[in-house]
Amino acid sequence: MGKDVYEDFLKIVGFEGDDIPKNLPEWRTASEKMGLTEEDVRFATEEWIPQNWDITSRGVRKAIGAFIREAIDLSKANEYKKNGVKIVYGILPAILSNYLAIKESGGDRVFVSFPDLFLVSALNSFFHKVNPYLETAETEGGITYGCRHCALNKTRLAARMRGVIPSPDVIWTWGFNCDEGPKTDEYINCYYDPDWNVEITRIPHDTHFGEIDDENRERVEYLALQMKDSCEKVEDTIGIKITPESLSEAVKTWGRFAFKNGQLQHMVATSDPLVLDGNTTTLVAQPLGVPFNTGLGYMEEAIDILIKEGREKIQKGEGILPKGAPKVGAYFVPFTNPWMDKMFRENGVGLTFSLTMTISKRQLKPPTYKDPYMALSEQWLRMPVGMNMGLEIEDTIEKIEAFKPDAMLMGFFDFDRWLGAHQKMVAKLVEERIGVPHFYLECDFWEDRDYSAEALRTRIESMCQVIKMRK
Repeated sequence: MGKDVYEDFLKIVGFEGDDIPKNLPEWRTASEKMGLTEEDVRFATEEWIPQNWDITSRGVRKAIGAFIREAIDLSKANEYKKNGVKIVYGILPAILSNYLAIKESGGDRVFVSFPDLFLVSALNSFFHKVNPYLETAETEGGITYGCRHCALNKTRLAARMRGVIPSPDVIWTWGFNCDEGPKTDEYINCYYDPDWNVEITRIPHDTHFGEIDDENRERVEYLALQMKDSCEKVEDTIGIKITPESLSEAVKTWGRFAFKNGQLQHMVATSDPLVLDGNTTTLVAQPLGVPFNTGLGYMEEAIDILIKEGREKIQKGEGILPKGAPKVGAYFVPFTNPWMDKMFRENGVGLTFSLTMTISKRQLKPPTYKDPYMALSEQWLRMPVGMNMGLEIEDTIEKIEAFKPDAMLMGFFDFDRWLGAHQKMVAKLVEERIGVPHFYLECDFWEDRDYSAEALRTRIESMCQVIKMRK
């Protein structure tokens, strides 16, 4: 190839000036470690990203770049461990503030990441190439394809089997919603890697329908004690004290990012013409629940630029769809399969906000408790996926009434024992309450081997036609 596709790639994902030569050697190394060929990088640069992401927007490029920076950093994890840096992993869904506090306390002495999320996000969102990892887990790792296991869990196993990531000093894993996540880590420890050290935090789903979990002091205390116990075990393992000050600072950091993300989400969801696609609004909101070892600064910069660009478009009356085009919210907009959002836009319908990536009034309330663990517990119990279904329905209605979508799109988690049935029930009950039509796609949020564009085209076209007719 006549030109350096690796350099061209960095340019289209927001790397500028001296940042390009500084990161180019590490990007070449990271690509190879993740299993990307030069042709894969060319495909992403010239075809996949331009076709599925709005790279005319500097903010979009910067947002993608924030994920690439994190992927580059993840590729150094083996080196970090050899140099004595403590490795802490986690999985979704989790309480982000705990990981922010670990990083706040440990600084460069600790590496904190959700490796499966960043690998799936980087590989499928921007290269459409997570399949080799999934196939490794299925054909060599014993996680059978036919059982419809989560792609994140399969990628975590495959990344370890391929040597892409080292054994962690500890993986702090959660059983709040996904019970397969902790079991996967136990599986890795028992059958593949005895050094895969697992710490599990759980809470039972035993509250009554509609009970306000974060106002139930007994429940807040229970979860606070669970987190404190796990946190102390993590401290003992990595030899780094997680101070109350770092926990309080983590809560503040999360709150600052949540507020800034909320500004962007509200601007996009209420804009007409629509100024930004759902892929991007979901991508930039990932730090709400995922720790970036490289920090939140790069994504905050992307959000600042996107807000500025969006306001300029609003003033000019410009958008990515014509004025008056139907707008649809989603439980999650599947940014890891970006062609879905594109297909809706091609049919004159814009995906806008993701319910779980937008913040309710409940989540923006200041902490009730001064104790940092009680504050963290309360923060989790206010999360969309942390509360019981009755209360989640109330928060869902609040967001729908605030953003006023023409319809809602659910699905993408039919493989998930919790979210698969959960979303169907939420969709039914919310539609009965407020009348906003809900549509459901039986798909996989993380990968599309069974749900190609051509396989879903007719269904999406039909949905869009009905939505336009109803509007």
